[in-house]
Amino acid sequence: MNCQNCNTIIENGYALCTACELRFAGTLLRLARDVTPLHDSLDATLHPGGHSPVRIQTATPPTPIRLDVLDLLDMLDATARELWRCLDVIDALDWHRDPRMEDLEATLIACAAHARLATFADAGFYMATINGIARKIDLVLDPPEQRREIGTCELCETMLTAGANDQWVTCPICGTEQRVQTVKLRRLEKLCWDDSRRGSAAEIAKVFADTGIAIKRHTLTVWKSRGKLDVTPQGISYSSVYRLVISGGLDKELTVTA
Repeated sequence: MNCQNCNTIIENGYALCTACELRFAGTLLRLARDVTPLHDSLDATLHPGGHSPVRIQTATPPTPIRLDVLDLLDMLDATARELWRCLDVIDALDWHRDPRMEDLEATLIACAAHARLATFADAGFYMATINGIARKIDLVLDPPEQRREIGTCELCETMLTAGANDQWVTCPICGTEQRVQTVKLRRLEKLCWDDSRRGSAAEIAKVFADTGIAIKRHTLTVWKSRGKLDVTPQGISYSSVYRLVISGGLDKELTVTA
């Protein structure tokens, strides 16, 4: 007979091999540990990162609960309850013999320690289901780093993305490795050498700031009001901002403000 999870040949008639049984039990115990941070993450004002030892309460007013987290808790609760009934060989229609007397955390721990965890017929199916729920919970509690577009690849013009702390980026199409700062500067150069490229004060300030040129939205608004920038109904010209910056206009503006 083969293990239902890894297809390893096993001779004891079990549904899971010893290694998969330990992984299954470990996942159930890890999910039991995640119940509390999941409940905490129901509050939409909490800072993302459920496994963080310190939780940060944002300054925003209370908002509705996070429905995605509520759905995950319901899914985990229903699956754990169903698994426990299977382990105790209780008919799903026999509601008089509901074995779940404890809370969700205790239910998961009881399932992990159950003697029939590797022997009941659908062990592989429930292991796959539990693993899928665990992956979704990990994404909620420890969301991946936010990545945003920084510019195009110098060879294939594919739009590249990078995290806030990335120094290098690799193009997913041609595999070219480039410095993040170089990609950002090349994007700024294209914007500033094209008189047709325009944007709002906030958009332009953000693009310049990404390349290390500190310029505030308020400064662009002041320049706009003084007639120093090329402005049309479509927005402010990138090239006019660039020309004013390299001519020393930014330093003069800071001196006047000071």
